[in-house]
Amino acid sequence: MATSQVKRLVVMIWAFVSMGLASVQAAPLDTPPFYKIEYKGKVSYLLGSIHVGKADFYPMAAQIESIFDSAASLAVEADAASEDIPSLIRKYGIGQAPIDAETQAILDGYCKKRLNECAALRGYAPWLQSMQLGMARFEALGYSAVYGVEQVLISKNRGRPLLELESTEFQFRLMASFDSDTQWSMVKEAIEGPDEDMHGLISSWRTGDEQHLAELMEGQMSDGDDTELLEKILWQRNVDMAQRIRELMLDPDTPQPMFIAVGAGHVVGERSMVLEMQKHGARTTNCWKHQCSPR
Repeated sequence: MATSQVKRLVVMIWAFVSMGLASVQAAPLDTPPFYKIEYKGKVSYLLGSIHVGKADFYPMAAQIESIFDSAASLAVEADAASEDIPSLIRKYGIGQAPIDAETQAILDGYCKKRLNECAALRGYAPWLQSMQLGMARFEALGYSAVYGVEQVLISKNRGRPLLELESTEFQFRLMASFDSDTQWSMVKEAIEGPDEDMHGLISSWRTGDEQHLAELMEGQMSDGDDTELLEKILWQRNVDMAQRIRELMLDPDTPQPMFIAVGAGHVVGERSMVLEMQKHGARTTNCWKHQCSPR
């Protein structure tokens, strides 16, 4: 599978809050991207998350659990539980779109053995179909959105303030903005991705292989469509979410320190949120290279 194809599936599942496989290693030994951020006298902690998982991903590494427990607030990309999801689906996720013959043939072949699954998706916009198909692929490998990192952190938040860097409606509106060709390409690639590539994504996250994660996210930059996807889904959102983090850190009403969890694709690469924070004067520390501790 081409890197750009893997990247699209990864971006769709990892970059947004999501609606019998052996573990790579014991969860306490996992080292996903994790940073301390210091900005104008304030401190926050940034975890690159994954939106699918398994029960044995938890508890996470001791320093992650300790810092999360001591944080005064939790910030995530979006809190889907606070939104009227059926209304957003009606607004942004319903509608037919022209489909090319090649993609139709791939979809027909996939659906021959999955009639009920495909019937349930009929009538939805291709971008939403691609997300559901991608999630179904991960679930077939033993992963579930129930054990996605942000979902688990929210469930353990103990009533502390839950802050949003974006909103679920923003994310729906963004995905609906892509043209039909791009949306159907997402469907095709969600279907065609080999299982071993999907296993590799999880492994790279658990071992903190930031270079590999960045390669999977950014792919081949010479393809115009890929650049558009990355510009909208990763790079511009990195700028916007980093700005939101700075605003929250300086807001006197924000309980400090914040524990921030965003999709891992936003934390790695040459245009990551980490580097965006540095551009604006923040000091960032990789907590696996230099042990971080609760304030």
